[in-house]
Amino acid sequence: MPDPAAHDALARDAAETESVFSHPVVRPDATAAYGEHPDQVIDFYAPRGNQERVPLVVVLHGGAWRAAYDRTHMTPFADFLARRGFAVANVEYRRGPALPQQGGGPPVAGRWPETFDDVAAAMDALPALAAGALPQA
Repeated sequence: MPDPAAHDALARDAAETESVFSHPVVRPDATAAYGEHPDQVIDFYAPRGNQERVPLVVVLHGGAWRAAYDRTHMTPFADFLARRGFAVANVEYRRGPALPQQGGGPPVAGRWPETFDDVAAAMDALPALAAGALPQA
């Protein structure tokens, strides 16, 4: 007998995925590298309509550490925050490969310890990078 709760959970997951990935990508105001790898970057979104000192919100995307899910799916949220007067830093980091059904191969887990090291390096570099890209933050 089918489990109605499991079916409802699958339907909610599908609707959420469709909603999250249906928004267009919003280009950042500036991008800065905190390392040599192409994924070691931070996108900055300047606060709209507010030139006073403002809080800096740091966004770390999810995505199960897989290559297909990067910072771009967080850009509508980063823009939403910037339009409400916050300075935003959207951090990218090294992730694992795509799943086999997405054309990737093993291993399918994240890049340990690179992902952790990248987030730590981004946080260390953030004050100086933000001062250059978002002086009001």
